[in-house]
Amino acid sequence: SGPGDIAIRLAQQRPAWHIDAVDFSEPMIALARIAIAQAGVRNVWLHHADAKQTKLAAGYDVIFCNSLLHHLPDPSALWKEVVRLGQTGAAVYVMDLVRPLTTGDAHCIVDTVAANEDPILREDFYNSLCAAFTIDEVAGQLRAATLDLRVTQVSDRHMLVSGLLTSPSL
Repeated sequence: SGPGDIAIRLAQQRPAWHIDAVDFSEPMIALARIAIAQAGVRNVWLHHADAKQTKLAAGYDVIFCNSLLHHLPDPSALWKEVVRLGQTGAAVYVMDLVRPLTTGDAHCIVDTVAANEDPILREDFYNSLCAAFTIDEVAGQLRAATLDLRVTQVSDRHMLVSGLLTSPSL
């Protein structure tokens, strides 16, 4: 869910969709609740839950996840939840940071993207970049989870995991 930006944009573009937005942070859910009310969308439902174990019913057509992966020391539980939640053929989009090759590269990204931000935000961004996974690490996670999804670097600091869920092999 975060502050609700993505859910609101989807809701505005797809008013017939039922959108469940999950966040573990109560303050973030509160921000999203306000933003959703201000946007006037009525097809977003907020859930205070852990994305690694949402307790939502399975059977989703689309699963989006943004900026969560780098917060997880062991993302295998997230990949299991993606499989559990999505029906066969569900579209999966997981966007996150990608770890730069060096700490110097991480500093350059922070200096370029967040030059005028508060020092605390700059430090948090730097730490997030350093905590992120590499493309190869995420590809390994997907193999271990037997997920036939592709991972690509889409900017100097972002990766996208995407594809369709396939039925489990027998």
